[in-house]
Amino acid sequence: MLVLVEDTTELFELESRVSMHEEVFRQSTEAMAIVGLDYRFVWSNAANAKTWNQTAEGIVGKHLIDVIGERGFLDRAKPHLDRCFAGEQVEYSFRHVSDDGEISHFDLNCVPFRDTEGDVIAAAVTRHDVTAAAMMREELLRQARQDALTGLANRYALEEELEVRVAQCATDAGDSDARLSALVLVDLDGFKVVNDIAGHSAGDTLLKQVADLLRTIEKVDMIARLGGDEFALVLSACTAEKVMAACQTIIGALETTPFDWDGARYSVRASVGVAMLDSEAFEAATPSIYDVINWADRACRLAKERGGSRVAVYHANDTEIQARFEETGNLRVVQDALLNGRFELYVMPIAPIDGVSGHYYEVLLRIVGSDGQMLAPAAFISAAERHQMMIPVDKWVVRNVLERLRSAPQDLQLTVNLSGQSVGDPQFRDFLVSALDDFPDVHGRLAFEITETSAVRSMETARDLIKALRGRGCGVILDDFGSGLSSFGYLRKFDVDMLKIDGTIIGDVVNDPVQQTIVAGIVAVAGKMDVRVVAEFVADEHMQETLRDLGVSFVQGYYVGRPCPWAEAIGT
Repeated sequence: MLVLVEDTTELFELESRVSMHEEVFRQSTEAMAIVGLDYRFVWSNAANAKTWNQTAEGIVGKHLIDVIGERGFLDRAKPHLDRCFAGEQVEYSFRHVSDDGEISHFDLNCVPFRDTEGDVIAAAVTRHDVTAAAMMREELLRQARQDALTGLANRYALEEELEVRVAQCATDAGDSDARLSALVLVDLDGFKVVNDIAGHSAGDTLLKQVADLLRTIEKVDMIARLGGDEFALVLSACTAEKVMAACQTIIGALETTPFDWDGARYSVRASVGVAMLDSEAFEAATPSIYDVINWADRACRLAKERGGSRVAVYHANDTEIQARFEETGNLRVVQDALLNGRFELYVMPIAPIDGVSGHYYEVLLRIVGSDGQMLAPAAFISAAERHQMMIPVDKWVVRNVLERLRSAPQDLQLTVNLSGQSVGDPQFRDFLVSALDDFPDVHGRLAFEITETSAVRSMETARDLIKALRGRGCGVILDDFGSGLSSFGYLRKFDVDMLKIDGTIIGDVVNDPVQQTIVAGIVAVAGKMDVRVVAEFVADEHMQETLRDLGVSFVQGYYVGRPCPWAEAIGT
């Protein structure tokens, strides 16, 4: 008997590993298949076959057309497989919709399958289900482009849409009505009233109601909420007349759809601004999307300033819109001056002509431009007043005047202007009183000018401020006297030291007996109340002498002295 014993441990382990690998491929949730050069399945695991409602055994030998359909084969699978058969590893993604409408997303990897000679004989295809990740990406993209409160598009989505519109219109500069587009901004009037009275929940509900109403407007390609109570609509294939009609429809629909909340009814109105992407918009150059948004925004603000509930269309040569644009630029200058220390103090003399009063200087404000040139303040102060920026400006002036008075000559008398916003703000009053209390030695050398109109508009606050100033030994001057409707009546309500006659009353006082009578009357009433009178805009000696004869105590104007830098006039 011949007995041969062979150690087959390695062979057994190898067979076990091969069997294990086959089982892994077979049971893997990753879809795997081998596709031959004839586009037929050579091998498939269960996960791949299940996608196409097949079994792993039943799908082998079938042509891809019979499994995934002719369109899927020709449009997607064949081009990628051909590249793989040519020796290239190919990766791509596709979206699959099942018979029951379920959507799936897959990433595929095709690797050339070679024989022992190195020739490609098939493609090994691995398919990874990335549906969850793809759905998450789509959701994040939707959220990034959608306003969470109203479900409308947001600013980001609007900007994308405008990029396309501007590019389309630029091809023919908007010569054809079929290619015209318009951006319409809708800004609710009085939305803050609803928020303040009924609360933010009511405000949010109102915004949703407005969004639903805007969805009913016909021939609108996109509706977006830009934030707050501002909405935007994109219209195309429209003439200016059609855009105006759509805007009037929006205004009318809002006005006839009141907002009811907690038993109260609120009216809803809106200001509308339009920027047309027509030949005028492309006349100088192709605008950016931010140009277009700014145009519509300027028009919207103009509509609001005209009273609201109306439409304004942007035109580059519109002087009123241009003025608003310049005002915005002026506001930036004021903000820059506050942040970067570009304010300078000037002074202008106020000369006594009654033989008993002392000399004053009025403190004036100037702004140093970026080029170092001094800018006249009128336009900038006007912009600051319109945009509620005067309180920080007044605080800067007060702080700097008080600091400089420490080293100034002891006989220096100054007047400082306070804006209407500051006069009517209790918090500014507290700031001013606190600042003065830090410099008790300068109180008697300071007087503060407040305009008659601001004092009347905030009477109680103004009276408290005047009382606080006079209680600390500071003077009070009522500026622009005579510009109000009841100046003499209000003069009795304010405990002031001096008043400045409004320049429109001074006028041609030398030759006009009516104006002489008015000035004399003001002087007489002021004298009875122990209030001295200052006349502005004094241009020459004859005017000064006439005012002296009429009993005026002080004069101010170019004849007396022009504004000049603090250091030049005072020396410190």
